[in-house]
Amino acid sequence: MERTDVVILVNSTPAYYYILPLFFTMLRRYAPELKWPVYLATEEMEHEVCKEVKDVHGVKLLTLDRTESGFFESRLAALRVLKERYTYVFPLQDDFLLEMPMNGAAFKAVLEAMDQSPVIVSARCMPCPGPKIPGTCFKELPGWKPLVQKMDTLGFVFQATLWRTAACCEWYERISTVLERVCPKKTSTAAERKHVEISANIAENTIGQTEFWNWSAEKKYGHIAWDRLGSWKNAVYLSPFPYRPTAIVRGELEPWAKELMEREL
Repeated sequence: MERTDVVILVNSTPAYYYILPLFFTMLRRYAPELKWPVYLATEEMEHEVCKEVKDVHGVKLLTLDRTESGFFESRLAALRVLKERYTYVFPLQDDFLLEMPMNGAAFKAVLEAMDQSPVIVSARCMPCPGPKIPGTCFKELPGWKPLVQKMDTLGFVFQATLWRTAACCEWYERISTVLERVCPKKTSTAAERKHVEISANIAENTIGQTEFWNWSAEKKYGHIAWDRLGSWKNAVYLSPFPYRPTAIVRGELEPWAKELMEREL
């Protein structure tokens, strides 16, 4: 799937560089048809792991200033650069480990739908959670449903989502403004901001969701998501991008991810 207007963005930080070789190994193995450019946005470009993923996996490096290393700040800094170059962005977290082949047909179909419908600014590719609206999926876009504020408590999630780059950048601008309002840099410690941003997860909690839906209404933006095709836990694998979320929890590699790393690297 060779398109020059789509980019994959991975943000990482030195504390988690150890997972990058595994992340990119699995990405290249199970999503070989994604011929899009892949960017790693981070602070230490001279680190041996950054050089490795560049040389071995063809990853482009996007240098971030150390003042832009916060969770929102790092993503916003990268998006500000990429929105000038790419129409669409597929942001992925470095601990989203792809474990099965991607569904290329689903990606192709949703990109074509977004090309034709500018109102659609995001398409969630991991049904965690899936859309809550009952009934069948879009007739012209099998597998996908709209996200609806009255039914979908979680309009925004950090799960793998294909975005219009400009809209994604707008959203991070917006939620960064909310973070600053709730926890101003001038009067808050780094630990306090990190707690609000990550531990309290302001983007996905009630504050963030209210902001997300208000922003979407103001801009008349629409969001769609892949339907969850079963209630069992592993039903998330029946999706366009079947990865296992959250290989790192509270700074520690999960046991299943350790086993995967030992087996695959």
